[in-house]
Amino acid sequence: MTTQNKQARSDVRNKKIEKSYGSNYLKWKEWNNNTFFGNLNKQDKAYYSAELRRTKKSFPKNSKILEIGFGNGSFLKFAKEKNWKIYGTEVNKNLVKKAIECGYNVTHTDNLLSYKDNTFDLVVAFDVMEHIPQDEVLNFISQVKRTLKKDGFFIARVPNGDSPFGLVNQNGDITHLTTIGSGKIFYFAALSNMEVIFVGEEAQPLIGTSLLFLGHRLIALPIKKILNLITRLIFFPRSNIAFYSLNLTMIYRKSKPSK
Repeated sequence: MTTQNKQARSDVRNKKIEKSYGSNYLKWKEWNNNTFFGNLNKQDKAYYSAELRRTKKSFPKNSKILEIGFGNGSFLKFAKEKNWKIYGTEVNKNLVKKAIECGYNVTHTDNLLSYKDNTFDLVVAFDVMEHIPQDEVLNFISQVKRTLKKDGFFIARVPNGDSPFGLVNQNGDITHLTTIGSGKIFYFAALSNMEVIFVGEEAQPLIGTSLLFLGHRLIALPIKKILNLITRLIFFPRSNIAFYSLNLTMIYRKSKPSK
């Protein structure tokens, strides 16, 4: 393929991205005002902390962290409060502009080519992988692996493809392209030679949330766990499926040597 053809394909892709994730998308997400960016509420802070605890590793000051698809900037703010060296990518120019105005080191891109090998202690992608065409997911994970240091972690959250309860999130966004369940998560890990640390329901922390969240979860979580156990015993006796979770969390570690 000639350089001219590559540029033409790149231009078409960029126009498609801009159309899909432009001003109308931000308006729908309610990310188009000047006060939303970088807001970090108690629930978000408790959630991010709970997901990170699943790695069983602490990330000290100055750890290098990359967020892919930083969206409204809540995790960027979380990382900043942790005194991490946080980097971010986004496909929406307006979000990149807002992040730069807030002092973050971010890049307007849909890939990781600008980042060097073995750079990051942690890469996160919350609600991102469902936006990627399925035939490109493995390459995406391979690029994440390339940028991770040895024993670095990759945390991602996706709508739960193992359950009809995930359809609310999966089908609630016209830019979602790929449904991902636990089987695909293990498949992508095997092909990319990444170690699976965790696959299951997204974290539902009790400590650090508001009283309203706490009250709801104290009632809902035991009921969900009982129903999930019964459902698994009846329908999925050989699988550990988080049937009653809206989202799945996956955690990979780059610990195995590349083939």
